[in-house]
Amino acid sequence: MKKWNLVIDVATCFSCNACAVACHDEYHGNNFPGYAAEMPKHGQRWIDIRQREKGKFPMVEVSYLPVTCNHCDDAPCIKAAKDGAISKRPDGIVIIDPVKAKGQKQLVGACPYGAIHWNEEKELPQAWPFDAHLLDQGWTRTRGSQVCPTQAMRTLHVEDEEMQRIVKEEALQVLHPEFKTRPRIYYKNLDRFYKAFVGGSVAGMI
Repeated sequence: MKKWNLVIDVATCFSCNACAVACHDEYHGNNFPGYAAEMPKHGQRWIDIRQREKGKFPMVEVSYLPVTCNHCDDAPCIKAAKDGAISKRPDGIVIIDPVKAKGQKQLVGACPYGAIHWNEEKELPQAWPFDAHLLDQGWTRTRGSQVCPTQAMRTLHVEDEEMQRIVKEEALQVLHPEFKTRPRIYYKNLDRFYKAFVGGSVAGMI
């Protein structure tokens, strides 16, 4: 069966925040029964662009890392949920039920990636649902991947075997593999964010 995956290229993300804005536009002021309740106007970033500076002036490199719900195959949040408040769809997408999850604040701490947010007004844990309501209508890409000007985000709907082939061919990685959550959000050039920056200059005789 084909499943949904997202590939993010750290090397081509320059923190324009188009994906984050598209996410906010989609979910703020909109309620999608069975998928997600309305996102608060302030205080939550379901797609969070993290920044890291390496080096010292004048040799500085800034890298950006979009982080969101990883839609893990072995999601800790599902184990922490009561009454089936979080479920894993056959197509790989993890959904926090906006009705069953009400009041379950413990789910915020259950995510090791910090991708579940607490909606104080609605007393509801929330996370990016992979735009599942749109994909179920026939969309082939998430809104974030559609608006990304550098195509740093790619939505892939493929069999697991094909995805593993892509992972090997493109040297894709996941965030914190030591968590053993088996995420469906993959990163290309992830070392650009975590590894040290080496800079230098060339001097010659005149």
